[in-house]
Amino acid sequence: MTTVEEIVTVQHQTDGLNNLWTQEQRKAWQISTCRVLSFGAEKIVVDLEKKSISVEQFIILCVFLKELKRHEDPQNNTKQDKTNGRISTLTVASELDAKLCLHLNSVGYLTLFCLMNMDMKWKENIPTLLRYFPPFRFFPITVSSPTAKKPQTMGRQTQAKEALILLRNRLCNPRFVFAPFSLSPDSNYSKLKFIVSSSVTEASNNSALLLGPRGCGKNAVLELVIEDMLKEYPDTISVIKLNGLLHSDDNCALKEIARQLCMEHQLLFSKMASFDDNTEFMISMLKECGLAHKTVIFVLDEFDLFAQGKQRLLYSLLDAMQSLTSQAVVIGVSCRLDADQLLEKRVRSRFSHRKLLFLPPSKEDLLRILKHILELPTDSSLPHDYVAEFNSSLLNILADERFKQVIDTLTNSDSTCNHLLKFLFSAVCHMNVETGFLSIDNFKAALPSIQRQPKLECLKDCSILELYILICMRRLEVKEQESYNFNSVMKEYKSIHDTFQTSDYYSRNVCLRAFEHLLACELISFMDHRGHNQSIEFRPVKLLISYHELYQGLKSYRSCPAILQKLIDREG
Repeated sequence: MTTVEEIVTVQHQTDGLNNLWTQEQRKAWQISTCRVLSFGAEKIVVDLEKKSISVEQFIILCVFLKELKRHEDPQNNTKQDKTNGRISTLTVASELDAKLCLHLNSVGYLTLFCLMNMDMKWKENIPTLLRYFPPFRFFPITVSSPTAKKPQTMGRQTQAKEALILLRNRLCNPRFVFAPFSLSPDSNYSKLKFIVSSSVTEASNNSALLLGPRGCGKNAVLELVIEDMLKEYPDTISVIKLNGLLHSDDNCALKEIARQLCMEHQLLFSKMASFDDNTEFMISMLKECGLAHKTVIFVLDEFDLFAQGKQRLLYSLLDAMQSLTSQAVVIGVSCRLDADQLLEKRVRSRFSHRKLLFLPPSKEDLLRILKHILELPTDSSLPHDYVAEFNSSLLNILADERFKQVIDTLTNSDSTCNHLLKFLFSAVCHMNVETGFLSIDNFKAALPSIQRQPKLECLKDCSILELYILICMRRLEVKEQESYNFNSVMKEYKSIHDTFQTSDYYSRNVCLRAFEHLLACELISFMDHRGHNQSIEFRPVKLLISYHELYQGLKSYRSCPAILQKLIDREG
């Protein structure tokens, strides 16, 4: 009969059960047999509820129930000897409650259960077994003893899963992503933090604009600066956030400012207050905050939308900051590089004209970010050998020409930080847990998953005539023609036909139908929504597809005429 000492010895030699017993539990078996086994059984019952029990744990649970039964009923020794050291189905099932029995309802462990606890005539005991378990398929399985390779494979999978969690957390943490650039004194992070901190420490008013394409990290850097300032000065900073998509109306924006100020200072907010009432309240609150040495930070996202109309909000806000007692910072965020030129003269004269330009990272910076994110730290909980092997494999990938081609394809479509992070997250998710390392195939598989380009799909369904119209509109844009309509496109179309003597020349009515189809596909659109009563032929239009998308669409078009390929190459 199996003894407790043998069980513990086997458990010590099994790598899959190293975490089952603590050091104190290993010493406790010398004191009490049942106590040692009860520790293991409690752990196994928890694993059963999670449906993650292993074969070794199942064996220990069965032996525990046998030992428990023997200690509780010494007269049962004769019965156990008759079963040749095995536990009868009825004995085990009587020790397990109904909930535990349901958790054991899996083909593998129930079959193992039968083979362990019954003799070769186990088929005769099926009616007894079905009394305690729902119907299931019976088939024999081979339970091989753990070899040296199996624990190593399981260990590698565990390490790979920990590495995946670490990399995903990094990709979702803007502070870690922008850490290489925030350390430099010339970075936008350092400049913006200096502007905000000087307003807090020197009790002054400031304003700045964060300009750049979408996805370049304007809001991410701003959030990091505000988070750091709140940590440094927790009781002296209030943050008011507005968005031009929601609060472009002056009355709505001032009401939102008043609401957030009331929430910040635990005051009652009146929904019925007028524009002038909210303006007076904002001015008085700025004065009170200034006297209390508290700085109010106004964040105006989509700043260019606030610069439309009469700009009463911007004037009221910047004019209130002219007071000697106020202490505020206005930070505008916009993807329009000419956002400051949209301001009226009275507003522009009160603005400080500080501008921070955010641009997509260069190829060198992009590879620097990629290496910074994907390299595993040597001081982590992961084994040093695995970290060294993972980083060495990563460096080989970065130096591979095939990987550089993948990066070139990625940056040609979108080189912003946001696009890069989506790409890396998808590549990390494709990592093979069994090998535990990233491969070039992971990056290749991630590329099409994030390159969602519906316009290219629309180009595949376009006719040859519609492609001609798109090329003509592109040529008009290259010629810096500010405004063009269908008639202008037709003149350009005729000039191409006369120059190259193309056979693809269609009548005006057919071209107009193709033009309308492009409008329906949203590959082109009208410049504005005015002139609904005007004929389509005379309304100004614009191209909604970039040169790169048009170039890629023509390259992938099966029956694209050679003249169109020649024209698009010229316009590049």
